[in-house]
Amino acid sequence: MKAMHHIVGLAAAGAPPGALFVVQTWLVTTGQTAVVLSLAKYGGLLGLIFFAFDGSSGMIPAMLRLRHSEDAIRPAYRVYRVGVAALFLFALPLLWSLARDDTATLLPFLALALLLRFPFLDADLDRRGFQHWAMLLQNGWMLPLCLAAVIRGEITAELAGHAALWSAVALAAVHVAFVRRSHPPEKAKLGPPLVEILTIMGAQGIGQLYGRAVLFVLGASFTGPLPALIIYAKQAFNAAGLLVTYLRRIELMRPRVSMGLSFTGQAVIALVAGVLVALAAPNLGVAHGLVLALIAWQSLEKLSATAIYAFQLQSRHRLALLGLASVCALGLLGLALALTQTSPLLFVAFETLGYGAVLSLWFWLNHANHAREAPDRP
Repeated sequence: MKAMHHIVGLAAAGAPPGALFVVQTWLVTTGQTAVVLSLAKYGGLLGLIFFAFDGSSGMIPAMLRLRHSEDAIRPAYRVYRVGVAALFLFALPLLWSLARDDTATLLPFLALALLLRFPFLDADLDRRGFQHWAMLLQNGWMLPLCLAAVIRGEITAELAGHAALWSAVALAAVHVAFVRRSHPPEKAKLGPPLVEILTIMGAQGIGQLYGRAVLFVLGASFTGPLPALIIYAKQAFNAAGLLVTYLRRIELMRPRVSMGLSFTGQAVIALVAGVLVALAAPNLGVAHGLVLALIAWQSLEKLSATAIYAFQLQSRHRLALLGLASVCALGLLGLALALTQTSPLLFVAFETLGYGAVLSLWFWLNHANHAREAPDRP
């Protein structure tokens, strides 16, 4: 029964990214690369905004609860979200100058969606064993985008706005219906948990925001089969990553935290994603060598993400931040070169170097730890 519960939970948690992957597979196999790119553009934008605002509100509260009280975590999240909303407002003039029509269309929808999501944490549902429903609601905006791509063959700013708003309505309604506070909150110092939220988001969050921003830029800036396949490969492995997040949230609810469940799940799902990418690629006429390179690129991404997660569990947040900063810096450099040279493979190459840097740091530290722990030999 417990195994079946986890299978059902994985299916629910993975429904939005799974639907996104299935739809993109269909679009790739039917040669609709323009729709793949527009789906990446608006999907990357909504993913970036919601992840930044939510602050990984399932996993991070579970980590914080090991060191801080619930009454301190909740107000710390409110302060964090106010700060993120202020950053969005500061960025608004730039967005208006770059894409006035899209910004004007999306702004009212997104303002209402963020307001609806403001008071709620996914951890409230996690603690009741509803991790799968929490993740389904968190990423529910993907489902109407997928439906629009299939039925209408295009994604517009207005469709993206409706997806954002009505998914937020569903999220708020479920939280109101199922989450009850057992006692009135007590006054607690919110400074320490707020600092830790910012620290973890600085490590984990920067990587997530960077990945979504990359999808947006690739979808908005390139055309043709190769950029579509690059986006497809990234989305396929990202879908697996969301399922791994579900497994990690289960691990964090256990008395003794380990990485066995999520590591095994990530390896299996990444293998399946790689096979599917290889099967979908011939329809776009991309060379076999490039297909293998893209699969290796995304496999290295998942391995480096596991190394970052290990650093976080060990409270080595600075190392996690250093590793992610390396990936982001090299990736952004590659993206800038790709835009100037009109060659998205430059982005792939430089990002791969970043993943190699993270894994090298992880191997070096583990080798050093084993050397220190080994008994002295005569």
